[in-house]
Amino acid sequence: MFDALVLSIAAFATLAWGGNEPWAFALVAIATTALLAARALQGLWRGGRRISAAPVGVPCILFLAWVALQWLFWSVEPHTTRLYLLLALSSVGLLGLAASGSRARSDLRRLVVAVAVLGAFEAAYGLVQYLGGCEYIWNYRRISSQGVATGTLINRNHYALLMNLFLASTAGYLYYRTERILQGEAFSPIRLVRLPGSGNLLWILLWIVLMGLAVVGSLSRTGIAAMFCSILAMMLAARTMHSKRRGAVFGGALVSGILVLAAYTGIDEVLARYESLPAQWQSDRDRPALWRDAWPMARKRLAFGSGLGTFRWTYPAYETVQPDVPARYAHNDYLQAVAETGVAGLGLLLWAFAALGREAYRNFRYSRDPLVRGIGLGTIGWMAAMAVQEMTDFGMYIPGVVLMAAFVAGLNLRARRMDPLAVAPASGAGHSGAGSHRREF
Repeated sequence: MFDALVLSIAAFATLAWGGNEPWAFALVAIATTALLAARALQGLWRGGRRISAAPVGVPCILFLAWVALQWLFWSVEPHTTRLYLLLALSSVGLLGLAASGSRARSDLRRLVVAVAVLGAFEAAYGLVQYLGGCEYIWNYRRISSQGVATGTLINRNHYALLMNLFLASTAGYLYYRTERILQGEAFSPIRLVRLPGSGNLLWILLWIVLMGLAVVGSLSRTGIAAMFCSILAMMLAARTMHSKRRGAVFGGALVSGILVLAAYTGIDEVLARYESLPAQWQSDRDRPALWRDAWPMARKRLAFGSGLGTFRWTYPAYETVQPDVPARYAHNDYLQAVAETGVAGLGLLLWAFAALGREAYRNFRYSRDPLVRGIGLGTIGWMAAMAVQEMTDFGMYIPGVVLMAAFVAGLNLRARRMDPLAVAPASGAGHSGAGSHRREF
């Protein structure tokens, strides 16, 4: 029951226009707080069960404490900092709830499948907008995104980031299903096709390709580049395992499928956007000019920051791009994090990100459970996409995106707890994946 409710919060935030509406975010915050309280009471009743997402939880809790201090003592706009502190609390709480759920393997697998199904829905919705000319998000008529895939989100760049998360997570599930079918046998495309259940792999691969096509349909230049970086990161991770040939085959099939479908449906607009990129970036009205103006602002409060979420209030005094229409975000989450939370805040965020990446790599590299390895591989993929795309975007300030990322990150941490063998082997022990230590699942 708890797992279903936690998933419902993340899915609701995604489906309700990205959770940007005040009423939608209020419901998310209330539901998350209620679940945290219920889980704490359940722990007291059962005798000491606690919510734990360490080692990722340590920098997350320190970051929350840092933002709380900003809000209480030096934020230039305490009300805005309080709102974003609430978003950060909800995200960390959702991560902890997802990480501390049932350790039953079947429950974890169902949650991974649910994430893939939600990704398939978002891909289908976006492709209907991109290829079918649908200009609605539920009952809301889009004005500025006609002919562009945005799914249930308003902004195409945020949609691309969300789809990259779904794509990588579903690719991890495809890895798991491949392991299940092979049952420890050496990988060969011909052998795989002949084994029972191989048809399901093709369906999963097709949906991953459609998710990739939805990213292309978003016309998000950095989002498309981040997608291929995500696939490359998963292929490189596979090279560290016995499955490097498998990673090359599936990665090549995925990239080829996306490119073929994109060419078939038409990519003239995508190419035109890339062709216009040099001229736009050399102008004084695009992201580089914004970053140039924002850096002096960030440097002024480099140590402590101006308060989480306060970029929109401090930037107008420095803006030369469009002074009459000041930017609300830096379109670079790294720069905005420095401006708002200082070096200390950015350091804590990077610490949490690195800790999560380390857990994902350990899951993929050392676990003997193919489900845990698949979750680790998917986490590596979407983290690579996020690291690239947030250099030119602000997707982590969107509730629907950050809450879904927190939920999937929590599943990775739960997989780590569920399989204590997902640790680095002792010196000289080595590990060969599902080879000599293979278990049947």
